[in-house]
Amino acid sequence: MSTSLDHVQTAFEIDPPDIKPWLISGLRSVLPLWLRWQCGITEIEDRYIDRLIDLIQKMNKGKVRCLIAFRHPTIDDQFALFHLFAYSLPKAAKKQGTKFAKSPHCYYVYDRGIPLWAGKHVAWLYPRTGGIPISRGKLDRDALRMIRHYIVNGEYPVVISPEGGTNNHNELVNPLEPGVAQMGFWAAEDLEKAGRDETVVILPVGVQYEYLGAPWEQVDQFLMQLESDCGISKPALRSPTMEERYERLYGLGEYLLDEMGQHYQKYYAAYAPEPKEIVTKSAQATSEVVTATKPEIADRLPLLLDHMLRVAEAHFKIKPKGTFIDRCRRLEAAGFEQIFRTDIDDLNSISPLEKGLADHLAKEANSSQWHMRIAETLTAISGNYIKESPTPTRFADVLQQVWRAVARVKSQTFGRPPYLGDRKCTISIGEPISISDRYAEYKSDRQNARRVVNDVTCDLQHALEGLIFPSK
Repeated sequence: MSTSLDHVQTAFEIDPPDIKPWLISGLRSVLPLWLRWQCGITEIEDRYIDRLIDLIQKMNKGKVRCLIAFRHPTIDDQFALFHLFAYSLPKAAKKQGTKFAKSPHCYYVYDRGIPLWAGKHVAWLYPRTGGIPISRGKLDRDALRMIRHYIVNGEYPVVISPEGGTNNHNELVNPLEPGVAQMGFWAAEDLEKAGRDETVVILPVGVQYEYLGAPWEQVDQFLMQLESDCGISKPALRSPTMEERYERLYGLGEYLLDEMGQHYQKYYAAYAPEPKEIVTKSAQATSEVVTATKPEIADRLPLLLDHMLRVAEAHFKIKPKGTFIDRCRRLEAAGFEQIFRTDIDDLNSISPLEKGLADHLAKEANSSQWHMRIAETLTAISGNYIKESPTPTRFADVLQQVWRAVARVKSQTFGRPPYLGDRKCTISIGEPISISDRYAEYKSDRQNARRVVNDVTCDLQHALEGLIFPSK
């Protein structure tokens, strides 16, 4: 059962990993059924898994400390990665005649807010399967110390998403946060202080899904259902051409932007950003600025998202600066500070009046965060992602984000999007990126440290992008 954020609560508790082998064994036995019936994943393929086998062997021999940085397109990635360690890795190692000193597993970093919507059972489960919680959007020193400890001293690799959360696109990588690279250099620093000579590496891992059997009929039904939810009346799609299907989806995106834009202009006009003139793609290459009569979605969307975030930022008195993702994480952290109170140890220790005031503050914080949550779901409506490659998987990626946006606007709780068909998951292991090779330059001075962290982050970005393959 999810946690209500409309009422004040005490601060998040930090539970370090306490892995229970009996629990891992039990989850392993039910994993194939879970993947098939809960996630709709009927096939899993692993590419270049020998690279991971080699690193695990070196780690077991005390030669390497490993951070695994994975692409995070969906909430199902944790189960796919569990399958990698529980099934694919032992099977591939046995096939090539390799024996592990102990059964492979991993520690994994997760957003401390996940148990809020996933339920209390997840809060109990994650630490006992190797989970390390971290709060996004602020400097979580306790979590960072814990992650550093397990990178340097843990018996398993540490798995983390450098995108900071799910990006909901199977064939895109969000701009990476520098945290993973920084953690790698901190680990190298800790090893040097301890007089240890292990090599620190970051291993890029691609996770990607594609639909089997080209489920166009289900995609069309999903599209028409969303049109109906939005009050759009159009004839049924029957054997549409790809152009007709794309035009309907594009029209749905335009309708959503129109409705949301009008809503915010009418009721939140005071928070609107300064209007900008937009140069149309059809404009001649002259020095004049030509204003479009109806700008394309890719031009309009950033202005709407900026407006929506400014409404939430005004409530929390946060200045609108940084990338879209940076702003969302700061808003999330600001909201949680007013919901999960560090200054209240026990809710029973405060008076009913104080509890009532704290509840109202929490409710207002959650309500203000709503603008940010809607903005996050609207980011998929770019107009270009599908146009570049109109596959069922890309259509589904965008439609599922639209579905989440509509559900949030209707104040409906939602979990998994409607089933569109069975999927295949492909996990691709990249080439390790050595942190130790760059450590001398990193520790030379602060300017070099910042530059090297950025360089490693860029290398990791390119490596993860290179692991994406075109879906069918």
